[in-house]
Amino acid sequence: MRFLRKIFNIATLTGTIAIFAFMFLLQVVAVNFDFLNIFEQTINNFKISDVYFSQIRDNENIEPDTNIVIVNIGYLPRAALGAQMEIISRYKPKVIGLDALLEGAREPEQDSTLEAFLDIASQRCPIVFASKLEKPNVENKSFDSLGMPYKPFQKYIQTGYVNVVTDEDTKFETARIVSPKEKVKDSLEYSFATKLIQLSYPKKAETLLKRNNEVETVYYRGNWQKFMVIDPMDVLQENFDPSFFRDKIVVMGYMGENYATEDGIDDRYYTPMNKRPVGRAATDMYGVMIHANMLSMVMHQNYIDIIPSYLAIIISVLMCFMNVVGFTYIYFHRKMGTWYDVITKAVQLVEVIIFVFIFISVLASYNIMLEVTVGVLAVILSGDVLEVFLAILANLYPKSTRAYE
Repeated sequence: MRFLRKIFNIATLTGTIAIFAFMFLLQVVAVNFDFLNIFEQTINNFKISDVYFSQIRDNENIEPDTNIVIVNIGYLPRAALGAQMEIISRYKPKVIGLDALLEGAREPEQDSTLEAFLDIASQRCPIVFASKLEKPNVENKSFDSLGMPYKPFQKYIQTGYVNVVTDEDTKFETARIVSPKEKVKDSLEYSFATKLIQLSYPKKAETLLKRNNEVETVYYRGNWQKFMVIDPMDVLQENFDPSFFRDKIVVMGYMGENYATEDGIDDRYYTPMNKRPVGRAATDMYGVMIHANMLSMVMHQNYIDIIPSYLAIIISVLMCFMNVVGFTYIYFHRKMGTWYDVITKAVQLVEVIIFVFIFISVLASYNIMLEVTVGVLAVILSGDVLEVFLAILANLYPKSTRAYE
């Protein structure tokens, strides 16, 4: 009974609540101190899985995906995009996708030339153009509008939305997840990557959709170095081997003037491949490459499964509570109390190393993500927050220390 009182008492229960309350306040309260801003950014954006993809995994030995060809469209006008598609279609790809929103009319000559090329290319292989989900309806979990390509093009193509799932209000939000399908009013619209897979590998697309997940966490193979990539003029001048496009999924999208120099500034995102998970300055991946990684994940069935959110909450609370129980005992102990800071910091360091090792091992071996980042942050904060809280509690409510007398 005395042992249980040291585990379940006012100090341990309210101490656990205090730590999570402190984390919540850091996250939602607007603060002007740099160190608190950095912590708030960390809570919002940092995931242990980012460290795995960018720092720990042996990315040099990840094999390039030769099933997917990325065609850089640079700043080509519509007529040149049509010429690219016509040339590519001669070499019998499985499907061609254009990750560019061609909404509305442009110069008549440009539009008519693109339409003429589409008429030819669409007879050789399926073509998918980008659409865009618009006007989210939170109540119905759907969208009220879909931005579509210029109407004369629509009879030659199919569409898939290219929206990248990020929080537009967060400056450093990372693109980790994709949505395979969404409701638009009363109809179903598939994502750009999903539509390309449906047209090229229907059974693999069926496996994706049978998972019935609202979102999928992307298993990132890598940046352009892990795919077959070609620049605009090399396509137009046919500077490639005839087998380059044969039986491939071809994805056309913007990658600046030259994909290798990564000089473009538009349509770029932070991803888990970024070498600086926190405090980042430069985006690291074009939107077209995010679609390519999604395609590669589905092609190779490298799905990431995430433990249910309720289980993540339970684990995070238990992680924090166990620390609170141990640290509270140390704090009120007559001899160990004087060594509180030294003992707790040493314990926290060992705990974090163990937690990260378990997380990375499970992700690397089983593609299962133990999403307990909040629990790890609670462990990191527990020593200092608890020390302040227990000092206040002992003074305001002395009876709270009876379990340790």
